Amino acid sequence: MRYALRLSAAAIFSLAAFTAVAQEPASTPATIPAAPDGAVEDVLTWEELPEAIRRRATPMIGRPAAQAVLNVETTIQPDADFREVDHGDVLFEQWVRPAAVARITRSVRNGEKYGPVGAALWPGVGPDGDYWCWRRFNPENAFARGNIYCYLDKNGDGVSEQLMENNIWQGGIPASRFQFLTFGHDEGVEESAAFAVEPDTLGEFRELVVLRYYGATRGLLKADGTLGPAIVEFELLTGLAHDSLNVASRIRIRTDVNGRGQYHGLNGIRLMVDGVNVDGSVRARLLGALPPGRGLLFPATTRELVVERMSEFYNPDGTPKAAPASAD
Repeated sequence: MRYALRLSAAAIFSLAAFTAVAQEPASTPATIPAAPDGAVEDVLTWEELPEAIRRRATPMIGRPAAQAVLNVETTIQPDADFREVDHGDVLFEQWVRPAAVARITRSVRNGEKYGPVGAALWPGVGPDGDYWCWRRFNPENAFARGNIYCYLDKNGDGVSEQLMENNIWQGGIPASRFQFLTFGHDEGVEESAAFAVEPDTLGEFRELVVLRYYGATRGLLKADGTLGPAIVEFELLTGLAHDSLNVASRIRIRTDVNGRGQYHGLNGIRLMVDGVNVDGSVRARLLGALPPGRGLLFPATTRELVVERMSEFYNPDGTPKAAPASAD
């Protein structure tokens, strides 16, 4: 299918925060012809994006995607040198919790659904500002989780201006109890809730964030048996425990003809690649992970992120890319 030109603001934020993934790690990268300039594939510039996309994306630059605000408990030491990394290898693990707690002091009607007085809220953030979020749990079944409801508090006065509902199927991170990828839709509640922050208090939920190598997804096979230029990808996963993780986002690194490339994320994650093997394994070096303390899993939207995601759907002349022919 062709990518619709009428791209919504939410869609641009979602594309910047998350890349769709396959079910299994890539074991054999697709060999592709080299572009005249040595690039792996045609990549747009900001000026080559359709005007409608640039117009919608410009107000979002520098603003965060919808997500929970985290407190990172684990400090990760960077690699002293490059290491051999194969499909599924883990580069780091960090424990995170909600960065703060507030409690509802005045609920809206139907508090059983939206959060009763005394309910503990955790902080969220998005393009429109700061939120406080709540979710109903069944104490007898840890996996019976209700929708996530988030109260927008633009001016930080402890009184909500809007109530958003994220249905379970919209959460995007089923393995997490408090993390999400969207605020969902306006619930249309006209009343305002009030809440008070508990000083120096972290949320009770404790979850894992894991960076795992996915594989080389594209590359030009060279005579020495290595790939370059190439595209290699890492998965950022999160959830309750090692056996309950979901992919939250994908980090993509484009290498040069020598298999070298790097990634510097605004959330603190930094990687270098120095060589891609024909089986998709790489020599990689972790330079940074999520910094300890208050932070975000997904960095703020940048022009570079928008351009990279849009390059998957548009040609350099601004026309939509045609989908590959499906095999019958």
